[in-house]
Amino acid sequence: MAENKALTKKDVQKAALFWHATSHMTYNYQRLQAGSMTAMMGPLFEKLYPNNPEKIKEGCERQMLYFNTEPRWGAIIPGMTVALEEAYAMDPEGGVDGSLITEIKTALMGPLAGIGDTVWAGLMKPIILSITLAWAMQGYVLGAWAYWLITFGLDLGITYYMFMRGYKLGTDSVDRFLEGGFVKTVTTAIGIVGMFCLGAMIVKYVGISAVLQIEMTTTTLDFASIMNKIIPSFLPLVFTLLAYWMQVKGKKVTTVLLVLFAIGFIGGAIGFLG
Repeated sequence: MAENKALTKKDVQKAALFWHATSHMTYNYQRLQAGSMTAMMGPLFEKLYPNNPEKIKEGCERQMLYFNTEPRWGAIIPGMTVALEEAYAMDPEGGVDGSLITEIKTALMGPLAGIGDTVWAGLMKPIILSITLAWAMQGYVLGAWAYWLITFGLDLGITYYMFMRGYKLGTDSVDRFLEGGFVKTVTTAIGIVGMFCLGAMIVKYVGISAVLQIEMTTTTLDFASIMNKIIPSFLPLVFTLLAYWMQVKGKKVTTVLLVLFAIGFIGGAIGFLG
C-alpha cells in the first residue's frame, strides 16, 4: 500500500483540513458524520477513479453509511479510510475491499469516540477553561480570546496529526496508537492536572462558609476558623463532593441544585452559613 500511491500529500492534507472544518457540520440522526466523510472522500474518489462514475458512486454510497466518532482524536479513522480506499482502488485484489473498509470504520468508531471524548472533552477542554475563565472573571478580555485560540490550535493540531498518522500507518494505525499504554498514560497525566485545577476552582469559586460565631466569656468560637484549621476551604469541599456524589448516584442536575439551595437556605436562616 505504501509503494503504490495515487494521491499526493497535498490531496491528503486537503482531506484532513476538510474533515476538521466539516466533521461537526452535517450531523443528523440517520447518518451523523457520514455526510462529512462522503464530501471529504468525493474529490479523492474522482482522482482514484478517473472517468469511472460507477466506482465513484459505489465509493460514495459506502461512505454514506452510518458513521460517528469523536472527530479530533478519532480523526485517525478517516485518515485510515483514505489509505484503505486508495489501496482498494490501486489493487482491488490486494486483500482490501469495500466491506473491509466499512467493517473497520464500524469497529473502531465507538472505542475511539470513548477515548477522544475522555481526553478532549472530559479533560483537556475543562482544564483550559478553568484557567482562562479565571482571567475572564477578573475582567481580562484576553481570557475569552485565549480560550478560543488555545482550543482551536489544539483542535486543529490534534485533528491534523491523527488524520495524517491514520493515513500513513493504514490498518496499523490503531494498534500503534493504543500500544504501550499510551492512552492510559495520557489520560492519567491529564486527569492529575485536572484534579489540581478542580481543587483550585473549589477554593476560588465556591463561595460558602460558616458565619456562626458564639461569644464565650474568654473567647469567641468562630466555626469558620475551626473548620479551615481542620481542612482549608472545608465547607466548599464538602458541598462540591456532595454535588459530585449525587450526580454519580444518577440524580438530575435540577435535583442537585434544589438540594444545595435547601441546605444553603436553611443554613442561612439559622445563621450558620453565609
